[in-house]
Amino acid sequence: MRRPASFILAVSTLCFSSCGHAQQQTVNSPFEYREVYLPELKSEEGHQLHLNSVDRDWGIWGHNLSVVLPKNPSPSVYAKQGNILIHDQFCFSSETLFEYIKDYINDNYGKDRTTRFAILPNDNSVVCKCGRCTELGNKDGDASGAVYHLLERLAEEFPRHIFFSSYYRTTSSLPRRRLPENAGVLISAMSFPLSPVHTSQEDRFAELLNRWSEFTDRIYIWDYLNNFDDYFTPFPIFDVAQRRLRLYEDSGVKGVFFNGSGMDYSSMHILKTRVLAAMLSDPYVEWRPLLKELCHEEYPVAGNLISEYMEKQEDMTAERGTLLPLYEGLPAALKTYLWADEFIRFHNALDSLLPTISEPEYSRVLKMDRALMLTHLEINRISADTTGCVRMLDQLEKLIDQGTTSYSESGGSIRDYVEDYRNMLKHAEKVGRKNLLKGVRLEPLTALDEEYRDISIITDGLLGLPSNYHCGQMLSSATPSLRIAVPNVKGMKSLCVNMTRNAIFHIAFPLRVSLSADGQVLGEKEPKASADNLQHASVEFDIPSNCKGTLVLTIFRNQEERTMAIDEIEGF
Repeated sequence: MRRPASFILAVSTLCFSSCGHAQQQTVNSPFEYREVYLPELKSEEGHQLHLNSVDRDWGIWGHNLSVVLPKNPSPSVYAKQGNILIHDQFCFSSETLFEYIKDYINDNYGKDRTTRFAILPNDNSVVCKCGRCTELGNKDGDASGAVYHLLERLAEEFPRHIFFSSYYRTTSSLPRRRLPENAGVLISAMSFPLSPVHTSQEDRFAELLNRWSEFTDRIYIWDYLNNFDDYFTPFPIFDVAQRRLRLYEDSGVKGVFFNGSGMDYSSMHILKTRVLAAMLSDPYVEWRPLLKELCHEEYPVAGNLISEYMEKQEDMTAERGTLLPLYEGLPAALKTYLWADEFIRFHNALDSLLPTISEPEYSRVLKMDRALMLTHLEINRISADTTGCVRMLDQLEKLIDQGTTSYSESGGSIRDYVEDYRNMLKHAEKVGRKNLLKGVRLEPLTALDEEYRDISIITDGLLGLPSNYHCGQMLSSATPSLRIAVPNVKGMKSLCVNMTRNAIFHIAFPLRVSLSADGQVLGEKEPKASADNLQHASVEFDIPSNCKGTLVLTIFRNQEERTMAIDEIEGF
């Protein structure tokens, strides 16, 4: 299930700073703004890498314009549609809003030093339709007219500051005229998927940059460098990033913000930050010898193993030539940028090296090794191999004591993952050979969702993990119901349907589930949350001894929610 694209995805974790702008050392780079949004390195090292920071270099960042408002702002700052005032969006032609922004800048930053400010609408589709905004060009779905009018006023009022809007959602139109010299645009690269090879999307994005170059010399790109649903699985980004940075340089781009895991731990983040920093300074730098050198510095014992694996993963990904997913689990990773056998060899070798490593390298390698346990556990779960899983769960859980509690942008909890996995193992041990449908192929009678066509996942003998919809569940948006034919296996006296829900991603339990045979309804039940886990439900049907025909499950979706998740179908 893909989530709506948004280039302000990490904004809730970013903050604005009231401290002064810190000047960077001069560096011969095509980009005046360079940021790698991964866990911070030591302050002196970050300075040596010539990197910017949203905390240091922006007065307002992302969808945070509300920071300028007083405690009880005037209603005139909010969007209007007819006689309705909408507090979730701004009126960008409001004189009061302009004054609030002026006061905020004067009070916190003054006029004599350069700071960047993002003047963006809130992240929704609401557009102010008051008389003044309409005169400035606002129309349904498009607030560009009023936003650029405000941007121009601010740029004139504060000639030493730099003001940005975004090419995104309700500001996806080009301005009517060229922007002032101290104004620019943040362009999301979401429409330019990560790929190690040339794509048609690359050509379209280059054309977009070319069109924007007619309106401003200050184009900044909001780009991406990891899978936001899985910060722990190694993600090959060097060849991809270098290809993109060369395109950006050729297109006159002046700033690049690489959105990563933020302050959350990400595998190999120390190496990624340093290599990408070098690329931002020089898009043509040879990254492979640099990676080897950095690995030797950071990991004197394990460095060769780590660099060899990272290079091999880059090479294999380029050879495969597929787009890299930004929001997916291990099944998608295994089809694009991860090779199970290579990873397991690498992780086992890294794990074996630990007793030979001393501090300070030991702590860094230990944390990496424990984070990679999640990838190893998922590979085992997908292949229904539980060998060594208990030990790996113990190690993964110890990350919590090291201050790392989540593994994804949405706050995927390590504790929840470990608990769900342990419950999965206990259930598999309890059910064992009793499950007569384990490994039995079911037949879908209605179309399956494009990304969930592997129906074998719901008879693999393992429950999914309710805390993560990528792990062992089949999602369906079938309307009004999903119908599945189930073979009436000899000796099967009951059939159990397991389901999960996840409110964050609008995954709900089905409204009801019915079982029929030969056109006769054998039973119909409404799922209820389990007392042991409120994110899991199951319904069980008795199968009459005289029932000989194929069984048909009809699972009715709650159409007020986006989708439903079928976990495991078991027969006893």
